[in-house]
Amino acid sequence: MDVIAQGGGSPRIGLSEVVLRTPRYERLCAFYAEVLRQPPSLDMTPESGRGTSDPDVPTRIAFFNLPSNYPYTQRVAIFECADVGGRDRRAVGLHHLQIRYSDLAALFDAFEHLKTLGHQPIESANHGIATSLYYLDPDGNRVELSGMNFPTEEEMKAYMGSDAFRRNPDGKRIDPEEFQRRRRDGVSFADLVRLA
Repeated sequence: MDVIAQGGGSPRIGLSEVVLRTPRYERLCAFYAEVLRQPPSLDMTPESGRGTSDPDVPTRIAFFNLPSNYPYTQRVAIFECADVGGRDRRAVGLHHLQIRYSDLAALFDAFEHLKTLGHQPIESANHGIATSLYYLDPDGNRVELSGMNFPTEEEMKAYMGSDAFRRNPDGKRIDPEEFQRRRRDGVSFADLVRLA
């Protein structure tokens, strides 16, 4: 197996979120509040999750932020999701891993690199605070590759506190090929990720 070593001119990549899925939200939040010795940094019911039976769309979200340096985040996230059970879908356990790139340029460089290896995202979104490309690893685990949309932590936190984020933390779907085409045409990242 070939592995590209970090160092030299390679941008830093960090594990920024471990997202857990549960139908027993309060119990899991209480456990992690004790383990991490802090209340959730964010506890919300997104409008996008109201009335859904889709096991991948959270009906409640909690973030437990850990010490980190922007643009990297470290958090345990808990998503309350529909209890689907069954053999192919799990109602509890890992929802997805999020890997953070230093910026959007590094994220889309990774997109191009993975494309040359035959890996395409199964989903892509501008979440307002960050832009993300979702892949499945060879075992079928969801892996979110992400880059922050804001240059500072203060701007990111302000957006997370906004009504726009509370109404729709999922943001909007994007086409990464169209995103790259517009980028090559000279459109800035700031304009590409601006939500109307």
